[in-house]
Amino acid sequence: YGVSVTLNIWIFDRLRGAVGKFAGLRGFIAAALSQIVDTILFITISFYGQDIPLGQIMEGQIISKLVLSTIMVPPLIVVFVKLGRWLDRAPA
Repeated sequence: YGVSVTLNIWIFDRLRGAVGKFAGLRGFIAAALSQIVDTILFITISFYGQDIPLGQIMEGQIISKLVLSTIMVPPLIVVFVKLGRWLDRAPA
């Protein structure tokens, strides 16, 4: 989990110049790539040595995570950016 979160933040930060101000797209790309790495690491470590189809398990989890990231990440980023801006304007 720590590797995934760190990678997500690193990718999101590195895409700032490449994608500009499109935080939702940056968030989706960062989340998607970090979720793929997270799945590969988790499934490999958890089931290493077991006689089960690791590739099929990874494929299903990656697809599920990418679908959820597509649906949830961009709208959540927009909401939190707006909330942050609203809080910045709120009187102290």
